[in-house]
Amino acid sequence: MTTGKILGRKYIINGQPADLSAFTPDMSADLYYEVLRLIDGRFLFLKDHLDRFRNSLSGSGLDYPGDPVIRENLRLLQECNDFPVGNIRICLQKTGGTEPDILCYFVPYVYPGEYTYLTGVRMVSYSYERSNPGIKKWDNYFRVSVQDHIRKHGVYEAALMNNRGEITEGSRSNIFFIDPLNRLITPPLKDILPGITRKYVLQICMEEDIGVIERPVKRNELDELTSCFISGTSPKVLPVRKLDGFQFRVDHPLTKRIMARFESLLQNNLTDLRVAVRD
Repeated sequence: MTTGKILGRKYIINGQPADLSAFTPDMSADLYYEVLRLIDGRFLFLKDHLDRFRNSLSGSGLDYPGDPVIRENLRLLQECNDFPVGNIRICLQKTGGTEPDILCYFVPYVYPGEYTYLTGVRMVSYSYERSNPGIKKWDNYFRVSVQDHIRKHGVYEAALMNNRGEITEGSRSNIFFIDPLNRLITPPLKDILPGITRKYVLQICMEEDIGVIERPVKRNELDELTSCFISGTSPKVLPVRKLDGFQFRVDHPLTKRIMARFESLLQNNLTDLRVAVRD
């Protein structure tokens, strides 16, 4: 059985605080999940995460617990651990009982530093294709193997490549390219996990009148593209300087423009559950 690491003093199971010393999450179980980011005690894009969680559970045979139940689990977790920042996994899994368990706990995180946003990160391709891209379900074999691949090559992230030689997404992020005509190119939604940060990047592009093309991107055409960045819960909008042997411009004005807009936008999409309960 492969286990996952967790942080803090307590975790929440089915709406009740429990001691971490007696708990090791079973990541091999049938598990549907979301990872939320806490910034200054407030949850980023909470509604979007809950909507995607509900969508992931549709057709699974498991009932969505409802927004109020999940919000209360998150609030209790904050109350028990008092962390102002971090990543939280909320998941629903069937572990042998008649009813699935709702689990909520802090997980380790690595946020890029200011210097990393200036210099960009390196990526390596990894051959893998999700069987159901639109569903956020834990795949333990994939998670272990792709992390081994990332560590082996000493890079920040892996770019998933399907059997047609197309770069689809990162192992825990979405990917964007900029062509010589200053258009954003990103793989189509049908091929990827619908990232929440990706959704807001596309919203920024619409508001800023930035051209976007959603199409497959072949690995062998990467040398024709000017710039690249990834988006996700932990990295937010992060420039890529190199993917395999392909170099990209890190300081592209379009990337910097989107990064600045995203930082402004996220401040208007933070939810304080403690205030909601008091009110």
